[in-house]
Amino acid sequence: MKKFASCSPACWLLKWVFRVAFTCFVFLDTPLLAQLDSVDTQFHLPEATIVEHRFSPTGFGVWKADSLPTAAVMSLSHRLFLENGLQVRQNAPGTLATLSARGAGPNRTSVCWNGLNLQSPMNGVVDAALLPLWPGDSVSVLQGGNSAAQGSGAMGGTVLIDVPTQQSRQGFSGNFGVEAGSYSDKAFQASADLAKGTISSRFRAHWQQAKNDFSFPKKGLTGTPFTAKQVNNFAEISNIQQFNQWAVNPKNLLKTAAWFQKAYRQIPPATTESAANTWQRDQSFRAVATWECLRPNHATIRTRVAWQDEAINFNFAEVAELSRAQSTSLNVEWQRQQNRQIDWRVGATAQYIRAKADGYQSGNSWFGQTRLAGFAQAVWRLKHVGKLSALFSEAWAAEQATPFTGTLGWESNTSKAGLFRGHFSRNVNLPTFNDRFWKNLGNPDLLPEKGYSIDAGWVLNRNVFSFAVTAFQLTLDDWILWQPGPDGFFRPANLRKVSSRGVESASTLTFDKWGLQWRVKGRIQWSETVNRAVYGGAESVLGKQLPYTPQLSASSGIWAKRGKFTGAYLHQYTGARFITTDNQSKLPAFQTGTLILRGEMPRWRRSRSLSIDLALDNIWDVSYSNIAYRPMPGRNWRAGIVFGW
Repeated sequence: MKKFASCSPACWLLKWVFRVAFTCFVFLDTPLLAQLDSVDTQFHLPEATIVEHRFSPTGFGVWKADSLPTAAVMSLSHRLFLENGLQVRQNAPGTLATLSARGAGPNRTSVCWNGLNLQSPMNGVVDAALLPLWPGDSVSVLQGGNSAAQGSGAMGGTVLIDVPTQQSRQGFSGNFGVEAGSYSDKAFQASADLAKGTISSRFRAHWQQAKNDFSFPKKGLTGTPFTAKQVNNFAEISNIQQFNQWAVNPKNLLKTAAWFQKAYRQIPPATTESAANTWQRDQSFRAVATWECLRPNHATIRTRVAWQDEAINFNFAEVAELSRAQSTSLNVEWQRQQNRQIDWRVGATAQYIRAKADGYQSGNSWFGQTRLAGFAQAVWRLKHVGKLSALFSEAWAAEQATPFTGTLGWESNTSKAGLFRGHFSRNVNLPTFNDRFWKNLGNPDLLPEKGYSIDAGWVLNRNVFSFAVTAFQLTLDDWILWQPGPDGFFRPANLRKVSSRGVESASTLTFDKWGLQWRVKGRIQWSETVNRAVYGGAESVLGKQLPYTPQLSASSGIWAKRGKFTGAYLHQYTGARFITTDNQSKLPAFQTGTLILRGEMPRWRRSRSLSIDLALDNIWDVSYSNIAYRPMPGRNWRAGIVFGW
């Protein structure tokens, strides 16, 4: 595999503008979002007759990210951390950040971008620090296992990132913005939209660079405290995304999405290590093409083709390790609304994934796997009962047994007592390529992880107030764990049974006061995630909380708006986390606050806009770590300006 060539940001963007522009004419597919001229004004393209009939996750609790008063692009890891939507485990700013839902762990928490599962087939993990979010992108978290709908890996929860269908006036529109901040942070973003008749297209680009050389408290060998500065923590990330939509006629819709990313990140040493020249280069390309066809009798056929290509060049002590993974998939779904009471959905998916790495049995050979799956779903709307749904899926993976999965959901809404909901799911997680093919250590005979997810909740909605509470139980069996053997080398095996149970609640209050529009939100989660059984391992971990999984986490936020000026303060609390399996050592709890302000300048010539953003992260200058011996920065700021037309 070739090493990634370096290039200036301007040169790199220009080169890939032409490549992606060509891609947009080859493909043609995906939902589009145009920059809004203002918060209050939207312009719509002529609508096609086709309506998105995707079934709602009946009985599931769904957390949705609120819009923030900023026009800047931010990473998924930072966005979720601001409101504790999921547990975020980040080594340092810009470095690897993983997500864990309900203690299930990063490789059991899936992330989907426009319906495309981003979990790596090599290690099952998604690096949330590399996933950019533009203003207007929809981010939601589906709490609980849902392998029947999302496939292998969706055992604790699923993050859904969607770019909404384009809403723009006919013609050309766009925006351009720059940003600067602490630790030599600087960023550039641009987007352009073109809509003509039944065809619309959007291009957007983002580039960011930072030294991340922040100061943090440290103790010397004698225990004397002093202030140190983070080293070897430079990061540079570039993204280009391109979307198209074509309403061929009232019954046929074509959509495309393409995303190219390139990143270079140094990996800082832990506070117990000396500095080393350690870095990682990531490069990926993702493309999705969808055709939606409206058939007679209220039926819709949706065909989706997707491609992913990801490469990593990891360098430690001047020794490079190269890896690459590719996947291609075809999905066909048939949906029909038989009447007002019943919806049907059936479909099939074919996927081929392959990967190669220097650490595999043969570093130059590809290891591949074919996966097939079929599913069927029905939704019933019954008087005096509510909404019932059943989704069943059967999958096949070459050289691996794949358990049957399914989901049963129920919702009942009463005007006075609120909405009651619940679901039961059987879930599965296939072993990764690293688990199976790592040289001399992998185990091709590993069993898939399997488990159950049960939720029961209540939601009360009033004009200015809402409240929701959910109790959950998650069981994961045949947990795959890398553990040292008699020779001291780590090997994977199905070693444990883990359960996670707890309660989570959320509330929202909106009101007008002192000439301002206010919105106040709060969220809290308590969970116990422990080892229930051990197969051939140390029984001292039985009943112990899993490392880096807090029992208590919470967040709160307050938004205020007046005219063209908006502000938000977000506060996060993360409880103490054990860092060892025997629960003998732990990281202390911490709290952080973030202040975000935005002002929009008066328009001129009716079609021009200018906005200024300011963000203060860790406003209380708290010293904390997400991972042991990996400090996070203290108080820091970002400011940006965006010009739109």
